Amino acid sequence: MTTKKNNLIAIALLLDEEELKSAVTKTASRKQKRFWVHEAWKKRGTEGEFNTLYKELVDDEHKFYEYFRMSMYSFNVLLNKVNDDIEKKTTFWRKPIPPKERLAVTLR
Repeated sequence: MTTKKNNLIAIALLLDEEELKSAVTKTASRKQKRFWVHEAWKKRGTEGEFNTLYKELVDDEHKFYEYFRMSMYSFNVLLNKVNDDIEKKTTFWRKPIPPKERLAVTLR
């Protein structure tokens, strides 16, 4: 009888120890910092491809056509048609990508 009790006690202690280890592992993994928006994407508004290239393409209709395979007029007509469908809401946490940039990236 006492050996069965001792075995049960040993098993209970091992289970408690395993639960304690898993709880410590879970809290350690939660403490890792996670970024909502990565630092590289925060620079998108000033250093991104769209913001640097689009300004130059607007000045040259021919280059605009070569890059997007459509005229600026067609691009703007298309943008007006899909603007409401691709526009995201601005939140406290992050700024969304503007519809013009979303469309330009899709067409590339």
